[in-house]
Formats: sequence, C-alpha cells, structure tokens
Amino acid sequence: MDDFASSTLVAAVQRALADGGIIAVAPPADGALLAFEAKRRFLTGIAQEHGLLPLLHVGLVVPKMASDPAVSALLEARSPSELFERWSRLERFTHSRHRVVLREAGERYLVAEHVGPSSAPPEPAENALVLGLLTVLLTMAGARGVTVSTGRDDPQVIFDNGVFTAPSRGADTALWRFAWSSTALFAGTGGSPVGSDVVSHARRLLAANLARRWSLHGLAADLGTSTRSLQRRLQGTGGFQGLLGTVRTEGAAHLLINSRHALSIVGFACGYADQPHFTRDFKRRTAVTPAAYRQAFGRQPGQPHVTPSIS
Repeated sequence: MDDFASSTLVAAVQRALADGGIIAVAPPADGALLAFEAKRRFLTGIAQEHGLLPLLHVGLVVPKMASDPAVSALLEARSPSELFERWSRLERFTHSRHRVVLREAGERYLVAEHVGPSSAPPEPAENALVLGLLTVLLTMAGARGVTVSTGRDDPQVIFDNGVFTAPSRGADTALWRFAWSSTALFAGTGGSPVGSDVVSHARRLLAANLARRWSLHGLAADLGTSTRSLQRRLQGTGGFQGLLGTVRTEGAAHLLINSRHALSIVGFACGYADQPHFTRDFKRRTAVTPAAYRQAFGRQPGQPHVTPSIS
C-alpha cells in the first residue's frame, strides 16, 4: 500500500518480528507515506533471511490493534464474504497496487486470490503477509474451526488448529482456500428492540457499524419493524439515506477531530465507497473537505476529545 496504511502495516511487521526475536530495520517513511518499492524490498528481505513464517505471524498482532478504526470496521463484518468485501474496499481506499479477489464462496468455505498488475504481481512475502492478516481477522470476527490452504495443484495447509505452518519453498502462495466449521459468533445486531424513539435506535445501530453496507430493508429487519413503517418514521430525518449520511458524517468528523488516522482509513471505517465518495459527500454536508475540516478543527495534543454533531 502506498500511503499511511503501508506505514502502519510495516509497524505491525516490526512488532510481530520483535515478538519473535527478530530485529528488522524498516525503511524510512515520509511522514504518513511509504513508497511501494521500499515496502516490497523490506518484506522480501525478511522472507529471504527468515522465510515466510514470520510474515504469516504478523496477523497475530492484529488483536493488539483492535482499536484501530480500520481493524474495527473489518471486525464488524457479519460473514466471511463481507469481511473480504470490506478488505477489498480498504484496498481501494489505500490505493493498494495488489488486490484480494474472491473467486468462490460457499456456506463454509471461500477461495480468494492475491493479484496485481502483470508488471508487478505480488511476491510470496507480500502474499504471506496479507494471508496471515486475513486468517487472523477471520478468526477474530467469529469463524471457528478455521483451516487455510494455499496453492492450486497440490494445496498445502498453512493454518490449522490456531497454528501457522510455512508453505514449502517454491509453492504457489497467491491462491488461498479458507474453510471453517461455524460462523455463529460473527457480528450481528440480534434484533434490537424498538422503543418509542425508533430514530434514536436506528442512529445507534448505524453508528455501531458504519462500514456495513446498510439498506433500508436491513435496518428495518434489525429494528424488528417493517420497511414501510420505518420509512415513515424516518421522513423527518431526510429518510434512510439522509439519516445514514448524517451518521456517517458525524462518525467521520469525530475521527478527523480526535485522531491522526489517514483520511483513507477514516473514510473506509465510516462506510464510504471510496475516497472520492468520502470527500464529495462530506463536503456536501459540511461545506469543507475532510482535510480542511481536520485542519480547522483537529484536536491538538493535550486537548480533550470532542464529539461533533452534524445536522
């Protein structure tokens, strides 16, 4: 990834390597930016010296990053397929040169492939890093009995019973098959009760999982009411889309003011389709771009957190 996400990812790599007793010097970052080629050299150097297993193990530091808005948004997925869809959206936000493409999905398995341009396909080190992250995210999000294999003709199991195993030298590391025994613990609202203030309940549900692909029908189902009834009750808020837009803008404003997370991470965590959508919609509702909003209102060190209200 070419921006802040790359710097964050490299920091996670260093942390995981240090936990395993390996000291690695990361390439210098230009503030929030880290060049793609610098990241690639860093990862391939680790693989050449220590093999792929330490890069698979980077996923094990994800539980320590649960407060990161991007990680939180990924973990709010309600199914394995949605988790991978959210990961793809994060890749679009961070302008990643490589993509995880979902090739096949069933009730208890899915097949994904890590792809890139013909001029720069993912290296085995890059495959291992992303595979380790997605494997741990899948288990954290609620999948149980997870096994992961890699390769086409002669698949090798690289994750089983909570343990990673490095693929053999020269193995195909770009095609992955994830399988699980159950997903009963995946995130879900569980049918929140409806009280006298349906709008307030709707706001709380939307705000609790901004990265979800919300629909009027889905929100009504979670509230235990009919689509038509909810539509009537939301008329005073600009309807479903108006309320969703307001809640997303409030969530984005909160992160812009109270954190230094990259704009791409803020937009992804708040459910926007991509960076242009985030910038366009936020400016339409606040009259300023996300960058200008942060510059004008961002919290300085030592200042208390602020909870903005966007009307």
